[in-house]
Amino acid sequence: MFTGAISARFAVQCCGIVLASLVSAGCAYRYLPTIDHPMSQAVRPKEAALDCEQLDLAILKVDTVRWVIRDDGGKLETGEERGSRYAANVFVIPLSLAIRHPGYIGEQGSAVLDAADRRILGLLRLKRDRGCPPRETSEHGMTDLQMLEALEPLIPEKGELDRQAFDRRTSLLDRLRPPVSAP
Repeated sequence: MFTGAISARFAVQCCGIVLASLVSAGCAYRYLPTIDHPMSQAVRPKEAALDCEQLDLAILKVDTVRWVIRDDGGKLETGEERGSRYAANVFVIPLSLAIRHPGYIGEQGSAVLDAADRRILGLLRLKRDRGCPPRETSEHGMTDLQMLEALEPLIPEKGELDRQAFDRRTSLLDRLRPPVSAP
């Protein structure tokens, strides 16, 4: 009896150590939203009537939301990473409940970031289709419409991308805004 109680306590302590390790590993890159980020809408038919200036403004607005998400630690996750997170939660959730500190490994803003990226892509397509003039970006030697060409294969309608493709997409969209001129 006595050794059983010690073994149970030891098992709970070990589970606590494992949980703490998993949680601290998950905290290495943490998504901590400062606000409740809105899920960007897909481009709607009424937006086809926007003129070039209004399209640039709409792109800037979505890019602002995207920047807040990125600043809060948001990142895109691959299907494999999402599956690993789900699998880890199979262990983390029961362990966290066992030590009376409920927790789980949450998504890192991937859904809202992906929605913002897709809206930007849709708005850039409208801009191209309307024949609007391109705008300079912070990516040296690349306009927003040239960036659109580079982004289209990186934001497929269906299918999964690998980490390298997500990183390239993120890198490009992080430099969508025109460079800030010195005062």
